[in-house]
Amino acid sequence: MGTIVVGVDESQDAAAALRWAVAEAQLRSCPLTAVMCWGYISQHQGRAEPTAFDPSYDEAAARCALEQLVAPAIDGSGVPVTLRVVNDLAARGLLKASGGADLLVVGARGVGGFEALLLGSTSDQCLHHATIPVAVIRPGDAAPDRRGHIIVGVDGSETSHRALQWAVDEARLRHASLHAVHAWSVPASTMPFVNDMAGLERAARDILDGAVDSVDVSDLDPPIIRQLSLGGPAPVLLDAAESADLVVVGSRGLGGFKGLLLGSVSHRLATHARRPVVVVPHVDREGAATT
Repeated sequence: MGTIVVGVDESQDAAAALRWAVAEAQLRSCPLTAVMCWGYISQHQGRAEPTAFDPSYDEAAARCALEQLVAPAIDGSGVPVTLRVVNDLAARGLLKASGGADLLVVGARGVGGFEALLLGSTSDQCLHHATIPVAVIRPGDAAPDRRGHIIVGVDGSETSHRALQWAVDEARLRHASLHAVHAWSVPASTMPFVNDMAGLERAARDILDGAVDSVDVSDLDPPIIRQLSLGGPAPVLLDAAESADLVVVGSRGLGGFKGLLLGSVSHRLATHARRPVVVVPHVDREGAATT
């Protein structure tokens, strides 16, 4: 099932991303490519403690550091792993290295990330520009769990349809329960003029049913659960994520502006959800992923 690419550095977030990626590769029976981006001012030594600048640092030193970081995570896993060091900025290097892969896995914050930030610049840029699904992992995130619980956001858009299909495939792999969640609400400005809340709820139910009925969920074990919730999509999904093992969402939904690469809902989930989040990119009519 293709290849998984994971970004590696000395941070706790990257270590969690690597563990998650190894477990995901085991589920998929696919190879894993571990990528570390380096430069003369972003040297990696394979340990968390900062070290003095080394003017002789080169690709061989970077590869040695990558080997040290990856070895404990893959020991005994049986996953075929390719090590790749890239002399480039982290986000740009990961995006190039993930071309042709099925999934890019990154830590929420890497080395150099500010403690106060919930999402680092590298993961943020990957979410904005990747043409494949991106998984954002934080320390403490559990490895992919068979019989786990997956949440997927549905809003009737083409992008959410792709996210739903991805989540269905993942649920099959894990034999996990899958909840398709659709949030609906009435804008505050129009609330005084709305006199048919039941009709609005029925319309929302039709969107959810139409989305789920458009994909093959017949062989899911257990069957898919349809969840209709009153509220904004980001708060609803963040609340649902509290009990989930994985949250899946499209990069832009119906409320996203076409010029934006990443919608506010997907960005809020990637930033604030305390569970692994997979953001599935948008695809235009010509078939090119545009996130």
